[in-house]
Amino acid sequence: MSSPKTAETNRGPSLICVDTTFLVDLWREKNQASSPARALLAAHPGEDFAVSAHAAGEFLEGGATVSPQRLADSLQFLRLFRVGSVGVETALRYARIVAHLRRDSALAGSSKPDLWVAAWAVRHAAPLATRNIKHFQNIPGLDLIAY
Repeated sequence: MSSPKTAETNRGPSLICVDTTFLVDLWREKNQASSPARALLAAHPGEDFAVSAHAAGEFLEGGATVSPQRLADSLQFLRLFRVGSVGVETALRYARIVAHLRRDSALAGSSKPDLWVAAWAVRHAAPLATRNIKHFQNIPGLDLIAY
């Protein structure tokens, strides 16, 4: 099996970031012919769907919690996506997002992993596909794709 691809550069409008919820939904729907997550994939043919390292870690944590076999299966599933690394530019975006939300008294209820996922998407000028719009709606510079 090959190692996960790495999205380290701005890929422009062809890159769509997905959050952990999207991965979990797609995993749970893998034996269904149609589903909301699958419909989103079908609506964007040729797009490069990417997962930030933080979302990948959250997804794999779920598999590791169940069993070693589920972790292995989760890792194989995750390899269907481009997995993006996190560098200083993403850390800077994260810091700015958190500072903005703190100044606006809008930080309460935000999870750190979600904020890192958002920072990675903003850094790469990629919209974020999620069904948890509420978790991301106050983040400046983040475009959302609801499913």
